Amino acid sequence: MKTTATLFEIEDPIVTRSWQRVAPVVVEATEDDVTGVAGIVLFGELLDHLGLVDAADRRALRPIGPGGYTGGECYRPIVELQLAGGDFISDVSLLKDAATGRLRGSHALPSHTTLYRFLAGADLGRVAKANAVNCDMLRRAWAMGAAPAPGILTVDPDATYIDTYGKLKEGSTFSYKHEVQMSPLVGVVGETGDVLAIRARGGNASPRKKLASFVGECVAAIPREARDRYQLWIRVDSAGFSRSVVEAAIEHTAAFSITCVQNGAVRRAIEALASDPATVWAPAKEVDGELAGAEVAETTYRFAKRNLRLIVRRQLKATGEQLSFDDLGGYRFFALITNVPPVFATAVDVDRHHRLRGGPPEEAIRQLVHDFAMNHAPLQSFMANWLWWLASALAYNVARWVRVLALPEGFRTCRGKRLRASFFNVPARVVRSARRLHLRLPRAYRHAEAFVAALGKLRALPTFA
Repeated sequence: MKTTATLFEIEDPIVTRSWQRVAPVVVEATEDDVTGVAGIVLFGELLDHLGLVDAADRRALRPIGPGGYTGGECYRPIVELQLAGGDFISDVSLLKDAATGRLRGSHALPSHTTLYRFLAGADLGRVAKANAVNCDMLRRAWAMGAAPAPGILTVDPDATYIDTYGKLKEGSTFSYKHEVQMSPLVGVVGETGDVLAIRARGGNASPRKKLASFVGECVAAIPREARDRYQLWIRVDSAGFSRSVVEAAIEHTAAFSITCVQNGAVRRAIEALASDPATVWAPAKEVDGELAGAEVAETTYRFAKRNLRLIVRRQLKATGEQLSFDDLGGYRFFALITNVPPVFATAVDVDRHHRLRGGPPEEAIRQLVHDFAMNHAPLQSFMANWLWWLASALAYNVARWVRVLALPEGFRTCRGKRLRASFFNVPARVVRSARRLHLRLPRAYRHAEAFVAALGKLRALPTFA
């Protein structure tokens, strides 16, 4: 048996064959009836019921003459390839095999060059139309049953950073992290993780740039028909510590909690509260780890020409932890402002709710970046990358809606990687028998019953035109 020569000599012995090895197969590419994306019958079924193509065409996402592909016929395959795990336009090849094509039914599948032209030709108008299509899909999915439970609906706007590669990409500049990046804003529903809006920005954009208007964009994405079911709560980190964000929240009759920038005025208010012997510190709720033993108190703080509650949490410094100049009595202090009246929520409750920013909202951004193709900017045009990211947001939302509307409880909050390994990127045989198309899953596939049940649930959903 011939062996490839080693690059350099080492002492480890070389054997003719290992006593344990994989089967010595002969590899052939001969089958046309096997798909690697059997889960397209799940997310494809939901996209059909949501009416994605018709909604995009109704908004003229890409007006085109006879014989060409419409905007809906281009937008849907981009969302599908991202659901299937693709990171690039050329990954539309995941959908191009004959078996997967039969599962897609009568839906068009443009070439990757056509999809490139669709994205590269984007302007602000096309981006706005795609955003409106995403809002249509959100409204319909919530009407199907994927909406948050009535009560508080928290809007979490936040900036994230996307590494960019290649030359001359519009908006690609050095960020404060000293890396070449772009810095989109992402708005998320705090209770469910639904993405409400995405706004592309250059890498050197300040986290607080245009944040107030983005809050309005996120609120506008909430279905009008469902507004009376919810009390809005705008929850922002210190980037939102500004008069414009406070006024934006009040304009939408929303409660808000905003992390304070600890400037001189805030520090003086904290010091006065901490040094006052009459201050009552209450134990914080649901704390562990470095937050164990944290306590909360409040005072009044004048900001944006309003008297607001200043809620302060103090944490005892761990033994050996480095002190800073603004620590008092061995405590580190964190502060937020809110307009929520004490009769509706105590300081402890507001502090707990504000700390939940690290839950579904952060997880949504993490999944967008790592699981749904928002990990880079694949095109040169600023607007084209924005449109690509809007497709990523819709793909992420559709995956969440499949989990909520059809899959077992254990998959309701799973990552995109697990969802694909368990339900989307499943190999199966596609055959036609008795004039019907059959999807034959492997006998050893452990989620077969859940897969079949999920398809039944999705088929029972209302279909929107």
